[in-house]
Amino acid sequence: MKALQPSWMIKLLTWVRDSRLVWDVMGSVYNRRIYDAIAELYDHIARELPSTGQAHILDAGAGRGYISLLLAAKNPRAMITGIDYSPMQVREAEKHRQKRKIVNCSFSRGNVMDIRFQDDRFDAAVSIGSIKHWPDALRGLKEIRRVLKPGGCLVISETDQGASDDAIRQFVRRFKIWFFPDRLLFWGLRHVVFGQSFSETALAAAVREAGFRDVECRRVPTCPYVIVKARK
Repeated sequence: MKALQPSWMIKLLTWVRDSRLVWDVMGSVYNRRIYDAIAELYDHIARELPSTGQAHILDAGAGRGYISLLLAAKNPRAMITGIDYSPMQVREAEKHRQKRKIVNCSFSRGNVMDIRFQDDRFDAAVSIGSIKHWPDALRGLKEIRRVLKPGGCLVISETDQGASDDAIRQFVRRFKIWFFPDRLLFWGLRHVVFGQSFSETALAAAVREAGFRDVECRRVPTCPYVIVKARK
């Protein structure tokens, strides 16, 4: 059966969702709301990475830097480099880093479509909730693979397109925004966020197509996200 194409309204809202201007203006509101909703996901991702030692880790689409700073705190001998295409998000991440006095982490503006690092630079890479915003997911994954060392580990997680309505409604209860009624928030998440995202199999297929090996995929038990782990 041919998949239904999104309506013009959903296409427009998805374009707005991915606009850098929206993130520069509204990103701080999103940051405050999303952390409590997916804090368990950050912990889950941190456990997925192998023991890092003095590893150099890339956070692609770092946002406010939650996973970067968590990894830096848990691995004081490692160096975490977070990139994000929104200047506001980079500033927020840097403020958060300074407040927590974490020194083995840095943030800069960067585009996953054209990562400004040389080949084979990083020992590992993480990306959470970012790939659905990329204009070309395959190109971004290939760029991450390029800057990973041979054998380097990728852990990527995204909203689950296959999540049930009940799972999303439970997520809405965590993700309260006072000026959005629950029914409107559910509609937006169902059709614009989760609906225009990746299923478990689609995300794994994209990672394989980008050239990664040893691809493992599964749903996250604590929130409606999928996680894929692979190696270069």
